[in-house]
Amino acid sequence: VERDHALGHREPHWKEFRFDLTQIPDGEAVTAAEFRIYKVPSIHLLNRTLHVSMFQVVQEQANRESDLFFLDLQTLRAGDEGWLVLDVTAASDRWLLKRHKDLGLRLYVETED
Repeated sequence: VERDHALGHREPHWKEFRFDLTQIPDGEAVTAAEFRIYKVPSIHLLNRTLHVSMFQVVQEQANRESDLFFLDLQTLRAGDEGWLVLDVTAASDRWLLKRHKDLGLRLYVETED
């Protein structure tokens, strides 16, 4: 997710993001929420297919992987460049209902082999 030097490995690469929604008053609704990230072209993996997926972290676990809720997926070529837009409306809705349960989003990047 940082740079493509490690994307040749089989394991997925991920990064977590957290957002402060405390400025949204109680009782207000979010009609749409998007996560936007700019993708630079990969020189080394030009023809590889990438799967970029977004999950909401719903529960952190001590001895195993966190529990995740799928939000969105984009499939693209590693050589592509431009903005990726992922729908995270479902996560923002849950966070506004249970503000203490905001554990963030996890963005995964996997290659298709």
